[in-house]
Amino acid sequence: MATPPPSRHADIADRVPGALSDLRGPATGEVAPPLHLCWSGLRVFDVADPAVRLALYQIVITEGLRADAEAYLEARLLEESWPRLRRLLNGAARAAWESRFPRLAEAARLREDEVRAELLRARAAVRARVAP
Repeated sequence: MATPPPSRHADIADRVPGALSDLRGPATGEVAPPLHLCWSGLRVFDVADPAVRLALYQIVITEGLRADAEAYLEARLLEESWPRLRRLLNGAARAAWESRFPRLAEAARLREDEVRAELLRARAAVRARVAP
């Protein structure tokens, strides 16, 4: 019987930088990640736009290498975005980042009620649009 291939998430902990201070990505402006990160869809990301930044950070964390995280993520913006971003990540990525950086898990815990209320408002708005 053939051995199944390893999970694409098996090395996720190795892709997390050693310190938040290693994250030296831009805090402003537009970013055009390389093709190994963004091979289709949106190719230029304005990091000043919180929703667009979430998309970029999700891609970098789930698809990138440690060097990509260091080049495209910015520590302050990551911590600010984490309470929402963590909901977009797979469990392995979320666990690896929160294990390495407990500050991220604490930031999410402190803002959980705010994020939950925001999601409920968004769901209600969508339901109102599709209701007959």
